[in-house]
Amino acid sequence: MKPGNNKTSDPNWIKIQDDFAILRPKQRNRFRILQVTDFHSNVDEILNEKTRADVRAMVRRFAPDLLAVTGDIWCGDDTPDAAPMWMQRDLDFLGGLDVPWAFIWGNHDYAADFEAAQRQIAATPNAVAPHGNGRGNFRVEVRQDRHPLPAWDLFFLNSGPQWQLPQDLAWFQEETTRITQDRGTIVPAIAYFHIPLKNYQDAIDQGRTIGEGTEYMLNWGDEEGLAAPIFKQAGNVRACFTAHSHKNDFWFEEDGVVFAYGRATGYGGYGGEDLPKGGKLLDLDLHSDHFSFMTVFGDGTVEQTTVR
Repeated sequence: MKPGNNKTSDPNWIKIQDDFAILRPKQRNRFRILQVTDFHSNVDEILNEKTRADVRAMVRRFAPDLLAVTGDIWCGDDTPDAAPMWMQRDLDFLGGLDVPWAFIWGNHDYAADFEAAQRQIAATPNAVAPHGNGRGNFRVEVRQDRHPLPAWDLFFLNSGPQWQLPQDLAWFQEETTRITQDRGTIVPAIAYFHIPLKNYQDAIDQGRTIGEGTEYMLNWGDEEGLAAPIFKQAGNVRACFTAHSHKNDFWFEEDGVVFAYGRATGYGGYGGEDLPKGGKLLDLDLHSDHFSFMTVFGDGTVEQTTVR
């Protein structure tokens, strides 16, 4: 286990391998992930305190096994001199929540030295930050004791300032092929990334979505729609969760894959007047490929519960 990753109240939660991580659930039948996203903490510290209060409340009320932190957290691309301070402040906050957390980069998260920033993230308490492919893409196995195979794989994928396709998903394809061959079977998987795909906008245009879709998708770099077929053809992905456009929170299904939006969390970001800030809670069944998800809020209320 790498230094800095063994500081939870239960050190057995996290095991960091060279290129992937292992997480063990608190409960025998369920693994729970809370997606939080788009803090935009570069805007105003009073707003940041509201964001932190909501995140603390959601962690306390919903007791996730893992936080999926899907980008645009400290930002800083417009004010790079301040970005290191904001990054450290937000890492300290995430590390102090006493729950494992995994981070993927948003288009606004700035670091002058990407490799040094990755090491800084990995050294933060409770971080689930294996090396992966070294470019911000990594895999997490959800494992139960005495089971020979993981119950689920979680893929965290770096979409960067914009997707560069198909190369940005080449590692995902190679890793999926490798682990399926090694295991001799398909393990269900969830994918998290920041920038949405073209098929999200197609689904809105065609009236195939459930939930709130009030803003254009901003599917930067996937204008030709190359990404969704890769996830569908992989054979293991049951759902993809994205972020980026703050006024969206919807889902749809194509070829057995659910494509969903996470609820924007940060009060520093726009859109709160249209969609109240919150998070997306995902429950994975540890004995099948079934799952459910819902939008949740700091006051404990929930919306849009979906079972698949």
